[in-house]
Amino acid sequence: MKPDATKYNSDPEYLQSLLDRAGIGKRQAAGLTGVSEREMRRYIKGDKTCPYSVQFCLECLAEDSEE
Repeated sequence: MKPDATKYNSDPEYLQSLLDRAGIGKRQAAGLTGVSEREMRRYIKGDKTCPYSVQFCLECLAEDSEE
């Protein structure tokens, strides 16, 4: 999987779906992506825009769990 910023989607529902597909919670996602648990909660709740780099990490985690 290669990064493609044209696929940027910071929609909280999309981000939550990535966590669900990866089978991980916000705390684990935060640790795996290098952000604080508080920041991850804010991204998922929609209180803060998730950077593409974090979205891409979550997409990679979701894809790896499907293999």
